[in-house]
Amino acid sequence: MNRRFRPGEAVWVELSTPDPDRVEPFYRALLGWTVRSERLGATTYRMCGIDGRDVAGISNAAALHGGRPRGWIVYFAVDDVSRSAARAVALGGELVTRPRYLPAAGTGAVVIDPFGAAFGLYQGESRSGVQMLNSVGALCWNELDTGEPAESVTYYRSLFGYATRRTGDTPTARPYTLLMLDDVAVAGVLALDNEWPNLIPAKWITYFAVACLPQALSQVCALGGTPTVGPVESPYGPLHLVKDPGGHTLCLIQLDGGLRPGHDSSPRR
Repeated sequence: MNRRFRPGEAVWVELSTPDPDRVEPFYRALLGWTVRSERLGATTYRMCGIDGRDVAGISNAAALHGGRPRGWIVYFAVDDVSRSAARAVALGGELVTRPRYLPAAGTGAVVIDPFGAAFGLYQGESRSGVQMLNSVGALCWNELDTGEPAESVTYYRSLFGYATRRTGDTPTARPYTLLMLDDVAVAGVLALDNEWPNLIPAKWITYFAVACLPQALSQVCALGGTPTVGPVESPYGPLHLVKDPGGHTLCLIQLDGGLRPGHDSSPRR
């Protein structure tokens, strides 16, 4: 896959962690990634790939993001990262990593939204973003889990110009909102069971496809990770939330079809 992403699409995912050496072997073994190191100022950025195509990054949280945020960060494509960062802050977010040019890539920034969820902005230049979607080991979906879904949706609609569509087609029976670009679903918002505002900080969850979920969960345990929530039977295949050895949450799904738009598949949510 080699195409330009539309503004508002999830274009890249990066694991920001204080100990990259600890978590890299986990992802290599679990998702079949190869990892190469690229210099980024005084630090090293780990570019993760499958069959020579870039699918994710691993960064040192202290060196790149001042120690925060930690965990998986989803980056959204924008046309002007400085303008979008200013807009994200004006809407109530916090800029934690100022726009920075990444050699042979583009310009990125990281924001924490008003409800605690970290996300990135990316203006692709040499690299448009991930080069594979919906395949085993690759990104297939991004979901915002939040206790304040209405306010969160308003924030991201104002920032990226999304349309929305509500759906009850979720295994948890909790309200679910699709963030849409025209008629294409690009991300989801899941309402958490949260009685008090901000009791549970919001979080963007990155979904990766696996060939066999039970086998993948066995590997998670053997590699020092922890299965948490699941398995859950979704309309798109069984899924399970897990934590890697560094305590970072991700979702594994035995994908039936495609969730993200790509050359070979279309979203079915």
